[in-house]
Amino acid sequence: MLPARGSQCLRVGLALVLALTLARIGVCADAPSKMIHAIVQMSGTNFAAESFAAKPKIFWRASSQYCRIDEEPDPANGIHGRMVVNEPDAWLINLADQTAKHVLDPGPTFNCKLPIFAYDPETARSKIGQMEIGHELEFFQTNGAKLIEGPKLEFEAKYYELKIADSVLRLVERVDIHAPILIGLVHGNKVYEAHYLLWEEAPFKADLFAKPTGVKIQEAK
Repeated sequence: MLPARGSQCLRVGLALVLALTLARIGVCADAPSKMIHAIVQMSGTNFAAESFAAKPKIFWRASSQYCRIDEEPDPANGIHGRMVVNEPDAWLINLADQTAKHVLDPGPTFNCKLPIFAYDPETARSKIGQMEIGHELEFFQTNGAKLIEGPKLEFEAKYYELKIADSVLRLVERVDIHAPILIGLVHGNKVYEAHYLLWEEAPFKADLFAKPTGVKIQEAK
């Protein structure tokens, strides 16, 4: 477990994330043995500290087939959101009223995605939008990030910087567990940060990605 604290990166509706999640690559034939479990809290420009957008979200992902997001309750809008993807099936669930929408990806190939900075469709579909939960360090390393100096912490840390067009990304890695603890994005006069309250590799649990029960499911048209 990792300590951290966390813009409005405007609230990303789960429908937008779902549209990005059902990108195409290929469904794994066998269930994976491991999954990534992360809790991420956003902060930065235009994020009110008590707003829904600033509340933590819980993420799970395994291979390219399984993704899940659990949101905090949003009483003002009558929503308690959850998204479950088990390619080619996906469910957008509202736990507040026990309803769900089922979406079937027509294929022929599939790949679920969990972008970190997906606060608007333009950013989500840009190069920055290709950085995902579970692949943070890989994104920095494969795109030529450089190591920079940073403050000493109670554990060994590495600091990475990556420039993409007119934006700058920075990542702090906890070296002993090879996990991100903070990712920052500077774009013009706007600053956004993803604070990792948890990042861990855990045994795969198929039930986390199963068809939801106890809710009324509507088929998407």
